[in-house]
Amino acid sequence: MGIHLNIILTIALAVLLGTVGARVFKRFKVPQVVAYILIGFGLGGSALGIIDAATIEGLTPLSLLALGIIGFKVGGELRLSVFRRYGKKAIVILLAEGIGAFVVVTALVGLVTGNWALAIILGAIGSATAPAATVNVIWEYRALGVLTTMILAIVALDDGLALLLYGFASSIAQVMLGGGGFSFMNAVGRPLYEILGAAVLGGATAVAFKFIYRRIREKELSLAFALGCIMLLVGGAQALDVDLILSTMVFGVVFTNLAGKRGEEVFETVERFAPPIYVLFFVLVGAHLRLGALNWAIGLTALLYVVGRTAGKVTGVWVSSRVTRAATVVKKYLGFCLLSQAGVAIGLAILASHSFADHPEIAMTVIAVITTTTFLLELLGPPSVRYAITKARETGRNITAEDLLETYAVKDVMNTGQPSIPLHTPLPEVLDTVAKSEAVYFPVVDSKGAFKGVITLEGMKATLNMAQIGSLIVAQDLMEECNYTVKPATSLQEAQQIMKDRGRDFLVVVDEKDGGKLVGFLIQRQVQLVLEEEIARRHRAAEA
Repeated sequence: MGIHLNIILTIALAVLLGTVGARVFKRFKVPQVVAYILIGFGLGGSALGIIDAATIEGLTPLSLLALGIIGFKVGGELRLSVFRRYGKKAIVILLAEGIGAFVVVTALVGLVTGNWALAIILGAIGSATAPAATVNVIWEYRALGVLTTMILAIVALDDGLALLLYGFASSIAQVMLGGGGFSFMNAVGRPLYEILGAAVLGGATAVAFKFIYRRIREKELSLAFALGCIMLLVGGAQALDVDLILSTMVFGVVFTNLAGKRGEEVFETVERFAPPIYVLFFVLVGAHLRLGALNWAIGLTALLYVVGRTAGKVTGVWVSSRVTRAATVVKKYLGFCLLSQAGVAIGLAILASHSFADHPEIAMTVIAVITTTTFLLELLGPPSVRYAITKARETGRNITAEDLLETYAVKDVMNTGQPSIPLHTPLPEVLDTVAKSEAVYFPVVDSKGAFKGVITLEGMKATLNMAQIGSLIVAQDLMEECNYTVKPATSLQEAQQIMKDRGRDFLVVVDEKDGGKLVGFLIQRQVQLVLEEEIARRHRAAEA
């Protein structure tokens, strides 16, 4: 019997244990999403029973919101420049890997079991790829490059192909089982409605949000409106019975291309808000998984499904990459990034169980096979993505200034050529030094090179109006005392925080051993330029 907690305690336990587990797994270079799923499985009905079916049902709105945010973020990566550069290749590879999985799974299951109706249904479901776990690994490892771009394009479009294939396969299976003639509406009409409906809903919401966003100045309001639009899409997709992830992806795609550079801050703001929701979502994914009692027939079918699905996707990617002359990293590694299986596959399996309720051997087998393989593939998929993006050398490229701050020390960006002024230098010589330099801050040192203070251009203004006593003024009279300094080994993140707390845009850097000796100067504007140049360099390397 499980331990029953109220909903708030359950959320707290899931988020805290998920976050701690991810940190532990990270030490062993295991993607954090695997930790979330395993902890969820441990808390779920197959183990401790703390998160039961009723709790999962009650937290469904948060899970749907997480899917909506993930869809929005994935769409935000797909700019028109990406479609122009990779669009045709992505479409060909998408069709090849999806249809490849469909054909191979259908053939293997059909030949071994002899149940071709079951085989074609599992084949169609096998074409689906779960975007959530896949893109979570990409974001965790800050991946950027041609492989990463192709992954995002494929998972963004994969839902639509899976829906079309399932509609076709379901109608064929009904004919095989003697359920009537082929239905064009079920095979084509219904999937097209879900795809086009999602596209129209997401596109219209993006246009409306862009109109609102132009009039927003506060970041807090932009977050509220963005989340409001995502929730509107999630609810609207459910009400209209169209694909949720596809609608939010279209929202992200259309908005990022309409808003341009300014729209990037919306995605950044949403990303800062989202981590606890991601953690909860994947913990619930793990808790939802039920292995149940597997007989040998289900086990064999599940094995055939996994082998066929993997072989079909990997082979489809390899062949289509050669045909389209895609990059080598795409040909070699993209197939390993398409293994994860979750929401869409489970949804189609549930739909199949209802559609084929009159054939319980099919309905029960589909549910058992997809549930079992989802557990396995959700554990194998993320490490496979990590392996692929690491081998392609695309990790650590999609970084922000905040990410770089954690890896840089003051010595990496400080200015060692800053002109210093001796303590007793007369005013005319000080002015001459200032005139010959582009600097705006001038450290003052004693005869031993020890730092004593700073002369600023702002501080000199009053002195320039006192020409009658100018000959009596020396550098010591002009300087401002500066009691806060940093060492070369100080982390850049810590130095930035000191500048922020002190309201300064510079810091003096002194020697590690001789704490008073000036060795450099740290200026906020120069730090920003260094970070921007490094980010641009990594982006250029990724594009190349």
